[in-house]
Amino acid sequence: MKKTLVIMLALFLAIPAISYAGSATSRWDLTIGGNIKFDMGWSDQSGGESGNAMWTGGIPDRNPASGVNTFYNKYGAQLWGAGETGLNFFVKGPDAWGAKTHALIVGDFTGFWGVGTDGTLSVPGAYNTFDLVIAEMGFDWENTSVTAGVSGSFWGQPMTWTESVGWNTINLGGKGGAPVFPQVTAVERFTKNWSAGFGIMSPYNTINQLQSPAGFVGAGNTYQFFETPMPAFEGKIVYSSDSCGKIGPWQLLVEADGFWGQVRYIFANLDNKDENEWNVDLKMVLPIIPEHNGNKAGALLFDWEVFMSQGAGQIGSWDANAGGGWLTAYFPTRTDPEDLASAPLWGAYLHAKYYITDAVGFNAWYAYTSSDPSRAMIKEFAFNQGAAAGFPTGGASALEGAVTSMQAYAANIVYDVNPAVRLTFEWDYTVAQYKPAITGFKGNGSNNDWRISAYYFF
Repeated sequence: MKKTLVIMLALFLAIPAISYAGSATSRWDLTIGGNIKFDMGWSDQSGGESGNAMWTGGIPDRNPASGVNTFYNKYGAQLWGAGETGLNFFVKGPDAWGAKTHALIVGDFTGFWGVGTDGTLSVPGAYNTFDLVIAEMGFDWENTSVTAGVSGSFWGQPMTWTESVGWNTINLGGKGGAPVFPQVTAVERFTKNWSAGFGIMSPYNTINQLQSPAGFVGAGNTYQFFETPMPAFEGKIVYSSDSCGKIGPWQLLVEADGFWGQVRYIFANLDNKDENEWNVDLKMVLPIIPEHNGNKAGALLFDWEVFMSQGAGQIGSWDANAGGGWLTAYFPTRTDPEDLASAPLWGAYLHAKYYITDAVGFNAWYAYTSSDPSRAMIKEFAFNQGAAAGFPTGGASALEGAVTSMQAYAANIVYDVNPAVRLTFEWDYTVAQYKPAITGFKGNGSNNDWRISAYYFF
């Protein structure tokens, strides 16, 4: 049950929805919730690399050198949309084997998880298309919970990322701070404060049935079919306590997570390569000044995470970046499996929130990721391939290079008008470092976003 509530919160800012949603009774006790989210704003990059301007603020294109203009850097883009509207259905069913049973279905209208419908490495090209995010069944005993289905992983950013408007900025890849996969998990609560979990999951992303990285599936040289014979594994150990008080749903949390798996790539010459991928992270949520008698005015919250990973992509170990799910490794378009290039990765995430009044709060974020791509990865393009090869006048270069690090800054004001209505004004700034050097472009790319969002929780 605890995991279910956390997942609902993480995907939809759903605490108001859970608390105030009405019940519709069908065969079993069914609660319907969700939210409407309407965005409008402006970005000083056009977002042409993403296929949809609403997702501008993820990975910025390279900045042009002095005296050079590009369309995406000169004109910017307006940001309008409501695709982050979502629905969730929570069912309390009959007991089984002495356990309470539940089911959870969650979906939203942002399209496929991090992949364009044309199979490219773009961010969702199917914005406004409803897509299944979670489909989970669960069994909850007094101290043990078992879930099966498509649900959120143990590792990932602290759930406070949901306070952000520009999800693609803070998460750099789409729908959220914790990736979602087909999996079976078990969580054991040893005491009131200590718990641990273990899970087995699909070794590759089957959410949208695309082969990642999808852009090279039909290249003729390197076919990247996933045929890994065993599942991947994840685990966690958690300490959580209200000894420091609470702020809304947040209390003291210290959690360590780990993930390990393999992916078998099969090439056009029928050779193959089994690549390890792993992730470890440590996160903490700390109510520095707790709320008083349910009033959050003057309360202060701080949370952070550090992580390391291997074989999990260039930008974020938990991010749904290029190709859907996680980008396990990067293969140049050659037939030789030994040309495999995989980037080690590390980074940190910081967030603080101060409640000016019980209904008005100020959030600030900083996120940093750094990767160590090989020379082969740098030589080949990995992100932001332009629509035209004739740069700089034709747009972004078709050989824009590999991202070696990225920083994101964001701040917003959140006003909860009532339990159903929230208004947010947000600014964010993202900068990415690129290799190799390209004539006519700088070694970095950056963009600013300004957004106003209105939510209605039901």
